[in-house]
Amino acid sequence: MNHDCRSLFAFFISDGTDPSLLVSGEYNFSLIAISLLISVGASLLALSLAESAKQSHSRILRRLHILTGAASLGVGVWAMHFIGMLAFELCTTVNYDISTTLLSVIPSFLASWVTLHLLTKRAVSNARLILCGITVGLGIGSMHYIGMAAMVLGPALKYDPVLFALSIFVAASLATLALWISFGLRKHRSMPGYQVQLIASVVMGLAIAGMHYTAMEATRFVGQPDPAFVPGSQRHYLLAITISIVTVSLSLIIAAVNALTRYRSLLQHSEETAAELKATIDTAVDGIIKMSQRGIILSFNASAERIFGYHESEVIGRNISMLMPEPYQSAHDSYLENYRNTGKARIIGIGREVTALHKNGLMKPIRLSIGESRLNGVSTFVGVITDISKQKQMEADLRRSKEEAEIAAQAKSTFLANMSHELRTPMNAIIGFSELMLDGKMSTEQQRHLGIIRHSAKTLLNLLNDVLDSAKLESGTTQLESRHFSLRQICEQLIATQSLLANKKGIELTMRYEPQLSEYFQGDPLRVQQIILNLLSNAVKFTERGYVRLDISSSRTKGITILVEDTGIGIAPDRLDSIFAPFSQADSTMSRRFGGTGLGTTIAKQLVELMDGKIAVYSQLGKGSTFRVDLPLLAGQSAQIDDSPTDNVHIPPMTILVADDVEQNLELMTGLLKRDNHQLITARTGTEAIEQYKSRHIDIVLMDVQMPELNGLEASKAIRAYEKEHKLKQVPIIALTASVLEKDRRNALAAGMNGFAVKPIDIYALKAEIAYLKGIILQAPVHPEKQDDNQDTLIDLEKGRLLWGNEQSQLAAIQKFISQPQHHPDFLARLLSGSQTKALSHVHRLKGVTGNLCMPGIHHCMKKLEQALQRDENTVPLFTQYREMFNAITLLLTSVEDFSAEPEHQTATTLNQDDISKIIQQLEQGEMPDCAFSAVKSQLPAELAMDVESAMSDFELDRAATLLNNYLVSQQTVEASHG
Repeated sequence: MNHDCRSLFAFFISDGTDPSLLVSGEYNFSLIAISLLISVGASLLALSLAESAKQSHSRILRRLHILTGAASLGVGVWAMHFIGMLAFELCTTVNYDISTTLLSVIPSFLASWVTLHLLTKRAVSNARLILCGITVGLGIGSMHYIGMAAMVLGPALKYDPVLFALSIFVAASLATLALWISFGLRKHRSMPGYQVQLIASVVMGLAIAGMHYTAMEATRFVGQPDPAFVPGSQRHYLLAITISIVTVSLSLIIAAVNALTRYRSLLQHSEETAAELKATIDTAVDGIIKMSQRGIILSFNASAERIFGYHESEVIGRNISMLMPEPYQSAHDSYLENYRNTGKARIIGIGREVTALHKNGLMKPIRLSIGESRLNGVSTFVGVITDISKQKQMEADLRRSKEEAEIAAQAKSTFLANMSHELRTPMNAIIGFSELMLDGKMSTEQQRHLGIIRHSAKTLLNLLNDVLDSAKLESGTTQLESRHFSLRQICEQLIATQSLLANKKGIELTMRYEPQLSEYFQGDPLRVQQIILNLLSNAVKFTERGYVRLDISSSRTKGITILVEDTGIGIAPDRLDSIFAPFSQADSTMSRRFGGTGLGTTIAKQLVELMDGKIAVYSQLGKGSTFRVDLPLLAGQSAQIDDSPTDNVHIPPMTILVADDVEQNLELMTGLLKRDNHQLITARTGTEAIEQYKSRHIDIVLMDVQMPELNGLEASKAIRAYEKEHKLKQVPIIALTASVLEKDRRNALAAGMNGFAVKPIDIYALKAEIAYLKGIILQAPVHPEKQDDNQDTLIDLEKGRLLWGNEQSQLAAIQKFISQPQHHPDFLARLLSGSQTKALSHVHRLKGVTGNLCMPGIHHCMKKLEQALQRDENTVPLFTQYREMFNAITLLLTSVEDFSAEPEHQTATTLNQDDISKIIQQLEQGEMPDCAFSAVKSQLPAELAMDVESAMSDFELDRAATLLNNYLVSQQTVEASHG
């Protein structure tokens, strides 16, 4: 063992070596450059083959790449070493042992083979890269030092131990770096592959050369120079060039062998791909046609033969236009020419439906998509054709079936609607006369029989209403409103209406409204109410004992969830799917046992789906049912709820006292209220109003707040004092004022007034206020602050027709207003230059009367002038504006035809009462008099005409007849009073 160690240390130089015995040499830099090029080139070829082996799917090719790559790198390392040795000149004769020199190739080859084999694995980890780098470094080192041992020379060969170790480290570390660059860097950097390979090859070449020249630096030649040595005799340029040529040739042979093998593999793969592509094209269901850039057919698959009727041999070499009908056939070549010249493609890459020409001359619908491939500037086009003849025929059949179904559905809906209205008219007569007869004297048996008739008639009428609702929903004519409403209030009202029947049956009816759920939503409140009512009434009807519960909560997605739960009879599982079908109930005995039509759930489902909601039912026979409704209602706001009636409130004829000092206001109120057959008593002062009140029975008082002598507030206090003194029931008093200030409302209430009507008068709001104070409706109307629309308009004729009935009445009232001296601008100018109190009172009066006369320009001007007087601001600009508007209206009226005749007389002369009566008769008989109504529509007030037209469009013929009859009676009453 000690002998082996001493033999090993004999290779290294010791500190006791005489420096004079060390023989030095020189390098030939030309050969050094050649050695570097050889090492870099060999590394590049080896790393490239290693990458090819990693990506290859053939085991034979992978082994060939590894073997030839190892040979390239092993021979390259050996050649670099040998040329590097030839580049070093010693002052002594140097020869080489051939066998040892050739043996030195084996370590570098084996190290290269092991390394490349490891690097071709699918996953290359950092540990594997380090292992491969060490292997290459050791292979290079082994090759170098074995090659050094092949030297035959006079001086002894020894090594510096530090530099010896450094040479191995340099080789291993640089080799590891080169491998990491080649196989690790490309994972982290988006660099082209050839750049990465080039960098790695340079580093690997430096690893080989670095190890060699570091090892040469570690070499010590100990001995005496050869005295017979001739300088320059050891310059073996020819040998170095020969080795370089042989190495390069071997590398080229290796590269050629791998290239040919790769080419053969690619060719084989290309042939396989072509065969697969041809098989795919031949078996494709769609037709595939390949053509040149001049439109010449190059290939025509079997499906194309089937679609067009041509054999492949009949179309190859011919123009594609032969498959197109005119005018596309003639224009096709110009399309291609335009594309070649401009490069603008209109159909390439886009699928479209076109018409093709079959061999038999018939047209065939196809779907065509075209793609383009360009090679060396020459384009080839591929067209994919799908035969859509069956699809088109199917679409036509479906379209025809859809139209037939729609016609059938429309016919059914029309039939149901017409039959409902045909039956509704006699049913109304039966119910009405039954109730009249029940009020008379008759025997007990007769009363019982009539009661049965009335009950049966009402049941039948409810059935007709359900049928009509369902028909309208099916026909798609139902329109949804969108307004803010209180969901809680609707639910509470429905619970209240159903509680009577629930209490009578002895069942518990409750409601749970989720505390966190908002009270206000936006949607169609009437339809929401109808959905809940249908489900709730069904639950109460089909529950004999237990409870019915209405639960309102927030939905998991958006909107609300409505649950109607009962402990009733339940629904059998086989009937759940059909429970929402029209005229369907849980079983055939339900109609006889509980009554009803089976349309309640149907209408609820139709309304829910119309609102984009969902409805479902869960039930157990004999235990009860739960209906769940999800409605996507939007959040609402209480401030935007319009609680005021939108329809004309019906008020029975009353005796109404109207007190106002403005003649036009009295004229307007008389015209508005006499339409509904009210008896009007007028007064121009507060004192006169008190006297009129004391002298006759009055149902309600409309009192202007500001009047001369005694204003409306004082007059109201006097009336209340009179009632208290004589112990009379209080008569409702409604304040008429143009003010919208809260303090004026408080003053009116403090004076004993009960209601409030803001000028300009809104007849619907006024009627709603009267109806509320007389107990006809239970909810007080809301008085929103009026917005001044059309502030620059002199006369609003559209609004005037609603208030005054027609333009003539409105213009006559305006003419009377203009002609009165107290309304002239000069009169206002004198007041503005004098007492502010009188001016303010006069302006307030003008504001009210111009609002009622529908003169928005002057009304807005007076409103601003009143505010300016109250704030003690400059009034000159506003007065000037009033004068200009006053003069403009005066000029406008002079250009209008004579309108001084009384409006009632004019209406009476223009209204054809006979035509109206015939229309009413047709409506009562269930007929739809569209043409006749269009002829008389212009004779009616605009609002009435719209209401009648809306009722007719909704098939509510009896309501349309009632509206026309009421108007005809009111006109006859007016005529009689004038007569």
